[in-house]
Amino acid sequence: MTGVKKLLSSLLEWVGLIGLSLVLAILINLYIMQPIKVEGKSMYPTLHDNDFVLLSRIGKTLHLSPKYGDIVVVDHRTDRQRSLLDDLSDIRIFHRMESRDLWIKRLIGKPGDVIEIRSGAVYRNGKLLKESYLLDEFTYGPDERFVVPEGSVFVMGDNRNNSMDSRKIGFIPCANIKGTMVADISKLLR
Repeated sequence: MTGVKKLLSSLLEWVGLIGLSLVLAILINLYIMQPIKVEGKSMYPTLHDNDFVLLSRIGKTLHLSPKYGDIVVVDHRTDRQRSLLDDLSDIRIFHRMESRDLWIKRLIGKPGDVIEIRSGAVYRNGKLLKESYLLDEFTYGPDERFVVPEGSVFVMGDNRNNSMDSRKIGFIPCANIKGTMVADISKLLR
């Protein structure tokens, strides 16, 4: 009978360790860091299709605002705010399919900013943005002007000629910013 008790005790230890590991993995993904797969070419040349990036969730957890030029992951569904259930469903162990609701873009405008697109250049509050990360000349569409409302941000892809972003879908609620990119894991592996 002692052998059965030892086996049962050992089994319970393993189940406890696996459970604790699962809880820690979920908490790390929700509040600290999360890997995200890039889909599409809207951030080219900075990011490539199928790259993996490391997303910091600390700013979201501590209610800090991202900075101009940060690469952020946003939920493009502007008609609703993200919930804890959305964040849980984004964790790969629960959701094996890629999320089409998440986009990775560059933060261009914060609340109160005036964003103007003139002759293929972007201006924030009247000042031309120096965007060394752009590869191609920006040839997209007519001149436009956007005033970023309170509680929202304006985002654009680095591949301006091939990016679905705030120019098309409008402003992104700050609550829909999932996190800020801190590393391109794919570049470290190349």
